[in-house]
Formats: sequence, structure tokens, C-alpha cells
Amino acid sequence: MVAKPVAGKSKSILVLEDDRDLGDLLKLTLEETGHRVRTASNGQGALEQFDRGLIPDLVILDLGLPGMEGLEFLTLIQKRYPYVKAIVISGREGVDSIVETMRLGALDFIRKPFDLKTVQTSVNEALQFQELQLSLERSKKVGVFSREMPFLYVSSIMARIMETIQQVAATNVPVLITGESGVGKEVVAREIHQRSNRSDKPFLKVNCAALPASLLEGELFGFERGAFTGAVKAKPAKFEKASDGTLFLDEIGELEHSLQAKFLHVLQDGSFTRLGSNKALRSNARIIVATNCDIEDAVNKGRFRSDLYYRLNVIRLHIPPLRERPSDIPVLAKHFLSIDNRKFGKMVHFDDKTLEYILKYPWPGNVRELQNAVSRFVVLGKFSPDTSFTEPEPPEEIELTEPDKITPSPDHPVPDIPPKQMTLKEIAKEAAQQAEKEAILRVLEATRWNKSQTARVLKISYKALLYKIRDCGIEQG
Repeated sequence: MVAKPVAGKSKSILVLEDDRDLGDLLKLTLEETGHRVRTASNGQGALEQFDRGLIPDLVILDLGLPGMEGLEFLTLIQKRYPYVKAIVISGREGVDSIVETMRLGALDFIRKPFDLKTVQTSVNEALQFQELQLSLERSKKVGVFSREMPFLYVSSIMARIMETIQQVAATNVPVLITGESGVGKEVVAREIHQRSNRSDKPFLKVNCAALPASLLEGELFGFERGAFTGAVKAKPAKFEKASDGTLFLDEIGELEHSLQAKFLHVLQDGSFTRLGSNKALRSNARIIVATNCDIEDAVNKGRFRSDLYYRLNVIRLHIPPLRERPSDIPVLAKHFLSIDNRKFGKMVHFDDKTLEYILKYPWPGNVRELQNAVSRFVVLGKFSPDTSFTEPEPPEEIELTEPDKITPSPDHPVPDIPPKQMTLKEIAKEAAQQAEKEAILRVLEATRWNKSQTARVLKISYKALLYKIRDCGIEQG
């Protein structure tokens, strides 16, 4: 979904007017009503703001602009940023001008000279219309997208990817998603599923790099009771559970050669057998796979079967890293900031210096690294990248006043929940325990709650596993 502005009274407005005095007058008038207003004197200067990630909710523009005509600018933004609304203020007469601006998506046409109250009324109506439109869109998506990691974008390159997603969602052909770690490949896979006619069916994910081959085989193809030591009861395959839905295999490049042939067989005729059984089962799950490795190189070196590659590479979606789509960075950062403000009971906001900082850093860990950096910013009041990456050094670290003393942004009012008074040590301990719990649960489920086998996989003693199960509050479902 295209990035949407945060609901609330205060909005971001761009005034595109070559008459500096008139532009300043509109800026002051709208700022008095609580909006955040930027100005530009020509279309190129306005587009540069868009490219830097400064995407307004509303544009007020004149048609008679130097260089790029107002109609040309309006055409561009309505194509690239459909959620940005526009109001035209112009001295041009004639019905043709009005009709053309409305055809291009403008919500109002105000003739010069004008009354400032007329402009204020038009702005309020435009923003109310936008809020209604966004509310309807949100109601369609409620409960579907992860609040932590939604599919947000404003860049033209991601808009083209969305166009492809819309085209392939209605089909059942396999999709291969490539891109660096952390770019959001799973988010794209979920978007394809949600836009398909399978959206009310299961979306199941299997990470091919997270489990050893023996356990992964049981996960994908299932097994019968007694198929191997520890198989105390039958387990259905992921292909069974995802039937009529979507099965997403992450890190497909890590799938061992012995399993690639079995996977290819499922792709070819939709049939498979559980371990320990000769009965053929069928699945019509939609297959989406992803990898961060050079899959063609893996094929050339014999690590990945060429016939499986050609079967998977029907539709290819390459998700570019954040450094190649900088206009998406502020949108994502502000979304994560809103999430973390609520999570930690804070009222932190980004100023222009912070936004400039995050736009200059290359983000080698992509969206995942950006999300973690925003969390540190909210907790510590300091914006710094993930030090685990050894990429080009970022700009000098930004330090702010204590987060709970920062003036709240109009976009982020005081949360309803009371602040959590957690120390950094407590936060780290809680995060580590949650990660341990998830890892233990994943292996327990894969081994059908065989604790001895789970302890061997996790490389800890049986006694230590029992302690951890108790401490993490894990109960067998």
C-alpha cells in the first residue's frame, strides 16, 4: 500500500507558488491553523523535496509556474503519489483549465485574486476527504498487515513493483523474490497473498536456513507416526496446511540438494508423500520463494538445481535496498517511530536534522536495520545505526534531549497508555528471553515436542532445556 499520512489535525502542506510574497502569505495563514507548511517556487524544486522523502499530504499550486508547468507537475504527482491531494490556485480563466485540473485529480480550483478564508475552507475539505479515503482503505486492510512491518512506499521503483504485484496476485504461478537481507521480501510475499483470491486462506512461512535438513524435510513434507525415532504422532506437511493458501519459503537458496528434487516434484504435479508413508497427497498451495543470495551463481556452481530454478523463476521481483530508494526511508522511519512511541510510552519525534541523518546513511541492513535504529532512538534518545554492519561510516551520531522531555509532535499526540519505566538492561533481558522462547518453540514444534531431540538441535543439555521451558513459560499446545 502506498504510504499514508498519519491521522490527526495537523498535516503537511506544500505551497508551490512562484510569487514569493503570496507563497509566504499562504504559508503563514495555514501555519496559524496548526499545519506544517513548506514552500517551493518551481516544479523542479518541489520534486526535489519529494525525492528527499518530504512527501506532503496536500499540495497547493499555481498553474503558471516557471520551467515545469503546473499541469505537468500535477500529472507527475498524481501518478507517483496518489494519496497526495492537490488544490489549484490560478489566475487563468476558462472552463478548460478547470476541467483539465479536475481530470488530473485536483480537488478544487480557486481563481486569483482570492479570499484567504476560501483557501482555508478548501484545505479543510481536501484534508477531510483524504482522511475519509484513508479510513476506507484502512478498514479494508484491518487485521491483515503487520503493524510493525507494513508495505509502505512512496518511491517510483516500489510503485512499479506494486504494479507487478497487482498483476500476478490473481494468478497461481510461482514467484521468486530476491533482494538483500532486510529489504522486506516477506512483506512483499504477504502483499501478493493478501491481494489474491486466497487472502482468506492460510499464509505459511518456512525459513529454509533455520532448521537442519532432517527437520526441514519433516516440516515441508510431514511424517507419519513411527517414521523415525521420536515421531510419536503424525505431523501434517506445510504443503497440506497451506493448501488453497500460500506457502512462502524464505532463504530458498539454502535448501539442501537432497530436498530440492522433492520440492521440484511438488511444483510439477502438486503431489507429495509424508515421511514413512507411500500414500500420495495433493496440495494446490501457491508457492512464493525468496533469497538474498545470487541464485544464478548457485545454479552455475551446481549448488541449486537448474530445473528447480527455471520452475521457480516464472515471475521475478527484485526488491531494491533502501539506499536505492531514499524517499521511502522517512516514511518507514516515521511509521516505526509511531509504533515504538506507543510501545515504550514515549513522545519522541524527528526534526529536520534527524531526517537528514537517516537519509545520508546507506542502511546496509535495510528496513530491518532502520527499524532497530528507530527503537534505539526512542529508548535512548540517540540515533545510531546497527554497529554489527561494517559498511561506510555514517554521519556523526545525533544526540537529543531525554525523549520524555521532547516536545510532542502534532502527528504523535500523548499516548493514552502510561509510560513504561524500563531500564535498558530490563529491555535487553526481555528481548533476549523472547528470542529464546521463539527459537525453542520453533524447534519443539518441529520435533513434535521431543525434548531430547530439541536439546540436541539447540546444543544444550536436557536439564537446561527444561529450565528454559519453565522460565519462558512455554506450554505444549
